[in-house]
Amino acid sequence: MANSPYLLNTFKSIWLNHFNSGRAPLEFSFVDILTFIKHKKLPVYYNAGKTNTKGINYKLSNLLLSDYKDKVFIIYDVPEFNKGNWEKNHKMGCYKIKQYPGYICDLINYTSLEEYMLEEISRKSRYKLNSYKRKLEASYNIHYQMYLDDITPEMYETIFNDFQHLLKKRFLDKRTVNNNLNPDEWAFYKDVTLPMMLNNEAGIFVVYDTNKPIAITLLNFSKNAMFDTIRTFDIDYAKYRLGSVSIMKQIDWCIKNNIKILDFSKGYFEYKERWANKPYWFEYHIYFDKKSIKAKILALFYKNFFAFKLYLRKKQLTNFVHEINFILHKKRYAE
Repeated sequence: MANSPYLLNTFKSIWLNHFNSGRAPLEFSFVDILTFIKHKKLPVYYNAGKTNTKGINYKLSNLLLSDYKDKVFIIYDVPEFNKGNWEKNHKMGCYKIKQYPGYICDLINYTSLEEYMLEEISRKSRYKLNSYKRKLEASYNIHYQMYLDDITPEMYETIFNDFQHLLKKRFLDKRTVNNNLNPDEWAFYKDVTLPMMLNNEAGIFVVYDTNKPIAITLLNFSKNAMFDTIRTFDIDYAKYRLGSVSIMKQIDWCIKNNIKILDFSKGYFEYKERWANKPYWFEYHIYFDKKSIKAKILALFYKNFFAFKLYLRKKQLTNFVHEINFILHKKRYAE
């Protein structure tokens, strides 16, 4: 837990500058390490980082002071295998609501990409994927680069500009929104990634055709895990299954660099289901003062609200909302 990049100062301090006007977060006695920001009007507190993390693990404290009274606390994006001992707390209620599927490539028992694919990918798919990779590399001058703390500010600026261009191009073609292209979100990721890279907490994996980036993935790191944060590719190379080729090289890089987990994080995409060998769920955890009527009502409201959002996703009704949102904000993608 302590190694999570989302609990370290680099991520948290820059996130607070972008989304909490630089104000210091609040600490509460019921939980260790996590810090919170307050809702503008309600006695509701959200974990710093909110939905911009790729998963938060936490553990309840053995100390419970009176600072929880009359309050509601929402912890976003908790993997279902989090070992927080929430059942021990008798003064605070807790709702756990499933929200997004998650996907992991557990690489601990594998010594090569070929071994992983032999075990986890069907024979037919292995043949096709390797064929796409060979054709791509035979048709273009392809090379692969993982940028870590060796990147220069000038190179970083160039890659991030290319990254945004490719992401816009892909989602303009898909005619749907990508939340990462929201100006506030993109400004945050651009601001936070370079300091994280210099602290070995992030990396950028690039597939090049000669000197032109054609696939870019933003990655975050803990001690033994690599988190897929944002990925995209040039749709002009789509017939070569460039996205899958990029994943193949990233799995290969993980195994060679003793990274035990490649976490595709939250949200369903077909490629995640194909490549991952351990599906799981992200949950939202809602803690509240059980003796406060107001806190109980607010907690129940948020529980039902998040459950309704999950229902909409399962019925794929959110896709329609994203398509309408794209029409309303198409200029953001076309610029």
